[in-house]
Amino acid sequence: MFWQAIQQRYLRELTLMGLVLTGGVGAAVHWLWPEKSCLSFMTIPVFFWCVGLLYIFLFSCCYRLGTHKLMSCYMVCKALKFLLSVALLLAYIWVVKVDVVPFLFTFGLFFFGFLVFETRFFLLFEAKLKNRKKNE
Repeated sequence: MFWQAIQQRYLRELTLMGLVLTGGVGAAVHWLWPEKSCLSFMTIPVFFWCVGLLYIFLFSCCYRLGTHKLMSCYMVCKALKFLLSVALLLAYIWVVKVDVVPFLFTFGLFFFGFLVFETRFFLLFEAKLKNRKKNE
């Protein structure tokens, strides 16, 4: 019950964060490069939303194994996100070869925005988990 509530909250906040970042970053990119249209712009929020789904799936698996595995899981998720991000950026640079700077700028804004969101969310989760254990 506790974990299901955390999952649902994470998915709601992940989706909301994606929508807010898409609007904000889209406006910033349009303001900075109005002549450049980054056609692949919408792949970025979809990528981070899918990575968020992967996060919650991996955390679910680790939570079932025991809460002592959560810090390791968090570190694996961060490394996996970084490697997938590098792979996506290299693929974009190799395949598309145009509008690389706006895409990299946009990707960087999303990367750091989601980094802050995920770190905040999982720190709050750890605090709730400790309080829950203390109250039991």
